[in-house]
Amino acid sequence: MKAEFDQFAKDYREQQTEGHSFLTGENSHYFARLKAEKLAEWLPFYFSDIPKNILDFGCGDGLMTEEIRFKFPQSKIYGVDPSEDSILIAQKNYPKITFQPSTNNLKMFKKNEFDLIVCAGVFHHIPFKEHSHYMEEINRILQPNGVFVMFELNPLNTGTSYIFRNHPMEVNAKMLKPWYAKKLTSLYGKSTFKSYSFFPRILRFLRPLEKYITKIPFGGLYAIIVKKS
Repeated sequence: MKAEFDQFAKDYREQQTEGHSFLTGENSHYFARLKAEKLAEWLPFYFSDIPKNILDFGCGDGLMTEEIRFKFPQSKIYGVDPSEDSILIAQKNYPKITFQPSTNNLKMFKKNEFDLIVCAGVFHHIPFKEHSHYMEEINRILQPNGVFVMFELNPLNTGTSYIFRNHPMEVNAKMLKPWYAKKLTSLYGKSTFKSYSFFPRILRFLRPLEKYITKIPFGGLYAIIVKKS
C-alpha cells in the first residue's frame, strides 16, 4: 500500500468530517466510535474471553484505534499504517497504544500473533490485484479461531456512493461490493455479513432498529466478520 495519506495527515479529521456530515449529520468521530461499538456488540458471539492482542490494520491517525481501546481496556492494542505522518500523529495523541508504520506491509508480525484484526475503509485503497496478498498476510498473523473484521463503504447505498465520488481522499480508491468482500474473506474461514449505518442523524431515533436489519445490504456501511478456520 502506498503512503498516499501523508498528504492528508494534518487535516485528516476535518476532511473526513466534511465528507460525512453533509448527508449523515455526523462527524468522523461518531463513525470511529460507532465501529468500536459494533465490535463490542458483535464479538461476544465469537470469543469466550476478551481478545488479548488486537491489531488495527490501516489505523490512520489512530482515532478508531483509541475507541477500540476504550471498549477493550484489558487488551493490548496495536495500530499500523503505511502513512508515517499519520503514525506520528497517532503516537503523539494516543501514547497507550503501540503504533508503527507498515512500510513492509505486515511482515514485522509473527505467525498467529493476534486474536483480533480490524481494518476500516482500508481495502478500497488497496489495488484489487493485491487483495489476496493482504488477506494471506492477515490470515498468517491471526490466531487459529481468531477473528478478522473488515469494515467497508457500501456501494449499494446511494448516499455513501455520492460521498465517495466527491471525496478527495477517495480519488484513487474503488469500493468493494459486499459479495466480493464476502467471497474474498470466506477463503480463510466462516464469514458473516453485517450491514449498518442506515439512518442519518435526523432519524437517529430509529437507530436502535439497526441490530435487527443487519442482513439487509443497503446500509451506508457494512462489515465482514471472519472466524479463522
